[in-house]
Amino acid sequence: MWLRLAASRFALNRSVVLCQIPLTLIVVVLGVTAPLLRPGLISDPTFELGFSMILVLLALCVVVPWRELPRGSLLVVPILDFVAIALVRAGAAETQPALGVLVIFPVLWLMLSSLPTWAALGSAVIGSLLVTAWPLLGSFDPSALRSYLGVLLLPVVMLCIGVTVRVMSASTRVRELDIERKDRELNDLLRAAIDRERVLTAILNTVDVGLTAVDAHGNTTLTNRQQELFNRLAVGHDDVDDGHGSLMFGPDRVTPLPVDRQPIHRALTGETFADQLIWVGENEAQRALSTAARPIKDADGGIAGALIACSDVTELVEAVSAKDVFISNISHEFHAPLTSVLGYLELILEDEHPLPGHLKGYVDVAERNAERVLHLVADLLSTAGDQVRVHPRPVDLAALIEMSVRSNGLRAQKNSVKLKTEAQNPLWTLIDPLRISQVLDNLLSNAIKYSPGGGVVSVRAEETESAINLHVEDRGMGMTEHEARQVFSRFYRTPAARRADIDGAGLGLAITKSIVESHGGSIQCISAPGKGSRFTVTLPVNGEVGRLPQDSMEESV
Repeated sequence: MWLRLAASRFALNRSVVLCQIPLTLIVVVLGVTAPLLRPGLISDPTFELGFSMILVLLALCVVVPWRELPRGSLLVVPILDFVAIALVRAGAAETQPALGVLVIFPVLWLMLSSLPTWAALGSAVIGSLLVTAWPLLGSFDPSALRSYLGVLLLPVVMLCIGVTVRVMSASTRVRELDIERKDRELNDLLRAAIDRERVLTAILNTVDVGLTAVDAHGNTTLTNRQQELFNRLAVGHDDVDDGHGSLMFGPDRVTPLPVDRQPIHRALTGETFADQLIWVGENEAQRALSTAARPIKDADGGIAGALIACSDVTELVEAVSAKDVFISNISHEFHAPLTSVLGYLELILEDEHPLPGHLKGYVDVAERNAERVLHLVADLLSTAGDQVRVHPRPVDLAALIEMSVRSNGLRAQKNSVKLKTEAQNPLWTLIDPLRISQVLDNLLSNAIKYSPGGGVVSVRAEETESAINLHVEDRGMGMTEHEARQVFSRFYRTPAARRADIDGAGLGLAITKSIVESHGGSIQCISAPGKGSRFTVTLPVNGEVGRLPQDSMEESV
């Protein structure tokens, strides 16, 4: 505290001294050169008094503790400067009559002080008038009135200078205040930005999602600790790279991921994606990452960078894999005894000694339910694999449609559903007839089953230059847009279907989707509650069978 007060006192005294030094320096130079240039000047008592007074004022500026005195006390110095200048000018009037111009120094001091403008200007004019009128005090001669008017010249000049300095000082002060205000605003913004950066850093380092921001050249501009861990796995050592890891693999955990399929490269080409599954690392440390990316565009719409998010889904992928293995194993375990049960039931029904009517009915029920369970086991086996195997050959799709419609005719009749077909005949393409028949049966049986009030189910096929579009449309209970997106998931059934107690395991459409994609095609559903559903299967006409979409692994996450 004492050091701060001392420093403040020293700073104020230094400012006062600096204001007084120019006047003192000029007068000292005049006094030192007087013996050579103006003999007799230094011996003039009036000049000596003024000279000594200026030196004393400089000493007072140095030693007086101005900060401890009342505010405005230091203005005594420029006022006394007027008296000292008047004495110096009066003593050197014969050899140096222009010394009155020295009043510019106390005038500037007054005009730059905190005095009100009227007080500062009044003091400047009176002080200047004192300097010019000093030799005339006590010797007024009315006959020399015209020559007396000359004493007003210096006060008028100093008045103009004072007004100019005051105006410029006020303008400068306004600019200083504006600069101070802007400086405070910038400091506030800087502190707020620093605070936001701290919060953002804390958030980024808290979440368990790896985040990376890159510029247009792929250089990392922002990352968090989680992503740094993923990057270390991707390069195989403790050095963190920019996300282009050499230990980055596809969904099979073995095939290296090409550079053009890596998340950063895809995002910088303007691609937006989510749930791309990749593996990073090797051996036991390998982890599964679900990646998503969005490009960052500049004001002109160009790619300025990208943001990539990575989530560790290793446990989820392993759980899905374990579930598929379990389903496959349990299905195999069920398949053999069910086949045996059906075989013995057939033997009972075909025995040469017919059963009584009521027993035969019981056996028929047992056989139907056993076949139903066997079909369910077959569906489970179909969904347990990653890809359905297909064996394509040239087939007339129109004939397959007619066969499927005929096989579902009895079921449609029981549900009061009318089946309509519209297809070019023949419609040859390269498909697996057994698998596509399974697709048609699944779609038709669903359309009939979910039309409890009857109605029309239409099947329409059309060929374009690059694809064959197969539409199966009903006017049944329908579903919401969200349900239509989920309907191809395994074991998914809509709430309306469960409430209506419509039988099913939620596997048919999942199998259908897998078969269609194994043919290189796609399937989509458009539906609305109470207005029915339309399923559209798109199959390529050039026979691109067995080609899965590049990001098909995303569906398992």
